[in-house]
Amino acid sequence: MSEKHFEKMISLLEDISKRLKRIEGKLGDDVIDQTGLSALDILSKSALDSGIKINKSHIKTYFTVQKIGKATCKEVAEVTGRAFNLESRYLVALFNEGFLDRERVPIQKPSKDNPAGRGTEVRYFVKESK
Repeated sequence: MSEKHFEKMISLLEDISKRLKRIEGKLGDDVIDQTGLSALDILSKSALDSGIKINKSHIKTYFTVQKIGKATCKEVAEVTGRAFNLESRYLVALFNEGFLDRERVPIQKPSKDNPAGRGTEVRYFVKESK
């Protein structure tokens, strides 16, 4: 490839970077936290590795967990407005690809579905970068 071709590629990447920063600025400061991952980071990682099956629908789920901290499928679904089972699939996919981590914790309070408040629930959280 010629030097002119590389300069054009660099110019296009810089333009994409500027647009993404403008979009993230409109979304607010909570879009990127201690992990430093942006939507472009996640999508580019999945684009470069054909084994990773993450798409733009997963980004909203990821940022919701990032904003909440530790969250259950139900809590994420309430924020995103999507169905519980859909969020469950997205959370499992993000966990399987290494973007999220999870833990099983005892249920803190009774609910109408579980009046005794017994059992455990799975909470997802952003995996800390090393």
